[in-house]
Amino acid sequence: MTAAHRAAYAGAERAEMIRIAGRVQGVGFRAGAQDLALQYGLRGWVANVGRGVVIHACGPPERLDAFVRALGEDIAPPARIEHMQREPAELLPRGAGFVIAATDTPMSSPTARNPQR
Repeated sequence: MTAAHRAAYAGAERAEMIRIAGRVQGVGFRAGAQDLALQYGLRGWVANVGRGVVIHACGPPERLDAFVRALGEDIAPPARIEHMQREPAELLPRGAGFVIAATDTPMSSPTARNPQR
């Protein structure tokens, strides 16, 4: 892949690590985040980490922004976001899907769980 192709590919997508604090554990937040990510056609993972949740999401910038807005607006109670921090992250391979990772999984390699739904 040439430098021009890499630049075009990188411009078409963005990846973010989204750290969320609030009432987000034990309330179905990860499953809700996974549902939203799949609706928006994103790939990545969501995991409980410490006292919050971390999401690594990749996709077109407009879909990623819409996903983040939906997290704040569409996640059902009793979940509640008190703080959200977004920072750039590495792109994940295409076709990676969006999974719920095991609790307190190291950031670099989440172990996917197949939720029974």
